[in-house]
Amino acid sequence: MSSIYLFTCNNWCEVLAENKKYKERLVELKNLKLMILDMDGLMFETGQLSYRGYLAAAKEHDFEVTPNVYYYLTGRNDDDIRKEMKELYGKELPTNDWRDTVNKSKKEILASQKRVYKKKGLEELLNYAQASDIHVTIASSSHRKTIEYYLEIEHLSHLINTIVSGDEVTRSKPDSEIFLKACEKSGFNPNQAIVFEDSSVGIEAAKKAGIKTVLIEDDITFLPNYDGKYKLKKDLTFIREQMPRVDYKFKNLLEVKLLLSQIK
Repeated sequence: MSSIYLFTCNNWCEVLAENKKYKERLVELKNLKLMILDMDGLMFETGQLSYRGYLAAAKEHDFEVTPNVYYYLTGRNDDDIRKEMKELYGKELPTNDWRDTVNKSKKEILASQKRVYKKKGLEELLNYAQASDIHVTIASSSHRKTIEYYLEIEHLSHLINTIVSGDEVTRSKPDSEIFLKACEKSGFNPNQAIVFEDSSVGIEAAKKAGIKTVLIEDDITFLPNYDGKYKLKKDLTFIREQMPRVDYKFKNLLEVKLLLSQIK
């Protein structure tokens, strides 16, 4: 994977003072008017929740599954996920039944824990955006009711200005429709916005829309594989290394907030 800048230093003043190239490159962010955030895996720890659903369903239907399956499918809407699952395992296999069980398992897990857990730095970044008069829009393939519920249980609804859900678009990421609609609905041009994503299809969609991109990877690689009877037909070994080129890459949202507070 190739990215323009990887920020991992905690001392932002030192970075900006000592590296003129970084400082000049970041001047463009001073014109930032719109933050467009993906939701699952970016704002909340729903990547882990989803993969636990995949694992439970894989064991029930005996499909091989690894974290890379999640990385390959995440960011898409349910219809596209079902299509891609048939490509991954074979059109003759009962992948729709497996997907139905995945969705059921995820709902059961959510009902049990009643939390989706904020990602590190999310609340700090949203508060910073509000204080800096930066418009915040969620652009997620999830249903609007799901988005609103997650915001409600994590007490963040008051920090979000606009929502564009999967219900409002006809084409799933990696198509650019959802991000272009996010700009239109929020009242800003793509060159005034930046997209925060954790998925390759999300980054691709933002690039097609002509919007700057920030990648914050959602690490679920510590979760186990399941070696089921129905094997993957596609090699996903290097899926994380095949991420499209991004403009910025951070470890977490807190690093973004710290950097923006230095350059605004």
